[in-house]
Amino acid sequence: MAKYTLNFAPIELRGDSEILVGQQPYSAERLHDLRAEFYRSHVFQRMGADEIIIDIPIVKGAEPLGNVQERIDLRNMVGIWSPLLSAALLRTFDGQRDIRSARPVSILGNASRGLLQHPRLPPWLQKRTALEFDTRSIFLNGGRRLLGLVCETRIRNILDGTCSELLSCGIPLVGRYVQVQIDQTDDRLLPRRKLVGRVRAIEEGTLILDDHAEGFASVAAAEAYLEARREIFDDCVQRILGGDAPSALETAERQANAAHAGPARKKQIEEAITFLRDKAALEAVPGVKIVVGELLSSDKRVIFPATEIIDRPTLVFDPSGMRKDKWNERGIKANGPYDQRTFSPKKLNIAVICQANHEGQVDRFVAKFMDGMPNVTSGREGVARYGDGFIRRFHLEKPSITFFTSASPSADDYVAASRKALAHAADNGFKWHLALVQIEEEFKSIEGSQNPYYATKSVLLKRDVAVQSVRLETMAQADQQLVFSMNHMSLATYAKLGGTPWLLAAQQTVAHELVIGLGSHSVAGSRIGAQQRYVGITTVFSSDGSYLLSDRTAVVPYEKYADALYETLKRSITTVRKQDNWRSTDKVRLVFHMFKPPKDAEADAIKRTVDALGLEDVTFAFVHIADTHPYLAFDNTQNGLGYRDPKKGVLGPSRGLHIKLGDYESLVVFSGASELKQVSDGMPRPCLLKLHRSSTFTDMTYLARQAFEFAGHSWRMLSPEPLPITIRYSDLIAERLTSLDSVEGWDAEAVQFGQIGRTLWFL
Repeated sequence: MAKYTLNFAPIELRGDSEILVGQQPYSAERLHDLRAEFYRSHVFQRMGADEIIIDIPIVKGAEPLGNVQERIDLRNMVGIWSPLLSAALLRTFDGQRDIRSARPVSILGNASRGLLQHPRLPPWLQKRTALEFDTRSIFLNGGRRLLGLVCETRIRNILDGTCSELLSCGIPLVGRYVQVQIDQTDDRLLPRRKLVGRVRAIEEGTLILDDHAEGFASVAAAEAYLEARREIFDDCVQRILGGDAPSALETAERQANAAHAGPARKKQIEEAITFLRDKAALEAVPGVKIVVGELLSSDKRVIFPATEIIDRPTLVFDPSGMRKDKWNERGIKANGPYDQRTFSPKKLNIAVICQANHEGQVDRFVAKFMDGMPNVTSGREGVARYGDGFIRRFHLEKPSITFFTSASPSADDYVAASRKALAHAADNGFKWHLALVQIEEEFKSIEGSQNPYYATKSVLLKRDVAVQSVRLETMAQADQQLVFSMNHMSLATYAKLGGTPWLLAAQQTVAHELVIGLGSHSVAGSRIGAQQRYVGITTVFSSDGSYLLSDRTAVVPYEKYADALYETLKRSITTVRKQDNWRSTDKVRLVFHMFKPPKDAEADAIKRTVDALGLEDVTFAFVHIADTHPYLAFDNTQNGLGYRDPKKGVLGPSRGLHIKLGDYESLVVFSGASELKQVSDGMPRPCLLKLHRSSTFTDMTYLARQAFEFAGHSWRMLSPEPLPITIRYSDLIAERLTSLDSVEGWDAEAVQFGQIGRTLWFL
């Protein structure tokens, strides 16, 4: 039986907790000024219900500042424990560690134990471990609130040399963005950095900037710093160390991977918590000790949150529901696709577009893809992972395949080959069903109309031709690896053709249920100006995973997404209502999977939109699915996977782990230890599901299980997705459409109104 540890240590107060505090009227400016002036001696907290600021003296000799004073019992005011704990941590680490931030409290490890070591490296170039301390609440069975300290480990690149120092080391600056240092109001914290512009030229020690912040047309090189982004950091190391750089960087990377792996991560967190509990002598206020408990462990079930392993979703491979399997690859091989009897056409017309000098290699790859690789086996049982091939797996007939070559890797030549393919089909009176396009890894770095992949996709999608790209680097993989790539590619290709590989075995419920996903993609033409965030709206999934598309998928700028969502809801619900013959009195449940926490106004507006449709019994669940949060879950029985050391996923939780943190929050592992590709991937972490308080359907266990099912229901790959497809598909829609928008001549209505828009063209 698995035994879990959560990186959460409960806290409590000991001592005489009745203290005198001050009160004064609230204003944002006043609160800011008080914190800036009295950060060492007081903690300030806004009390929202009364619109007041209370001040709490936290050091000996300090007195309340407010003109009204009141005696309170800290034990009864758990809401102010968090700032008191942060203040205590800052006092503890002041002068002992470099402190990056106050909320959460983030400290750097000792520089002498940095991960990047070489005698010729300057002291301003470092890779160091870091610890972050945050406070979170867990609600146990019965609603008991447990406030605790959450400790997380990080790796930080440090690039503290000024641009003058970098220039003296021969490090180029032109074309790179620079920052300036700004002192923080709390002098215990390291200065923060502000991005001010991109270096256009260097004139006598002055950096001339473009794409710059207001007031920063230029900046002195002695006052500017490069960002410590990985590619910049590594370039600095390479230019300083020369031939010694690869070895130094490889050693640092190996140590960073080890630090991110389960055992080292858990040990570092346990040591930090032990130090705070046994040696730090944390005080909330003079005489009131903050006691940090041990990390929560499932060995002590009395205070560990409710935990379960969610079953893998059952997949259905025929309309009768008789052919089922929990493993998608085995199920599709044994049963064929869900729609094998109705899918049309069985005989595909396929255009292959590739560079002329790679035609032979592409030809061999296409043959393997279509017919399979039965002689390539893997695992101890010698399974042929791609022995059946695309044609047999999806019960198709032998296709008609024609090659069209591009003279070079340029976008213009790719477009010319695409148009030649379209002309060939028109001249011979048929339609292409699929285009297989050979691309290269480096195409990813090419923007706009010059990107051969998006230029080709633009031409073909406008003519309702599904496009499946394959990288030249993938084709060159060894057969043992290639079979896995082909497995994923075959699934996505069939879905793009409009096929239905499988559906979820939907649970029988009284309510009509629809699941709506929202995702986003940011486009940055300028890093200083506001980024343009686009929102993809994956309109509707039914509870069996059926994807309802038509013209109801939109991608809009972030500021317009609410209006687009409301219009989408009206169309989608009206259409589904007619198709399924809903009555106005039927019970309806709408579950929203959202990339950001919904605002109250947004939730209310969605409710009003649905009210206008005349449905009398509707419940809502607004679920924010967050992949960025401080929680980690360790499975102490996981000894690692693989046949030899080092093993991957040591202490990593398994896919399906669900830890219920309360009625409104859950941790769910969508992709676990078994899904890690290699040892250097570290350990998997759960996603945090947060239910908005405006939700009227509040069964968090049901919602967590449903989200897990949608993470295992991807038609993009056979492996589970790290997020539910409600979010993942939305992200892909937004990313693909914003990239296509940059291609000259692209027509967004091709997807919105064309036949291709009714397929999963974006996979």
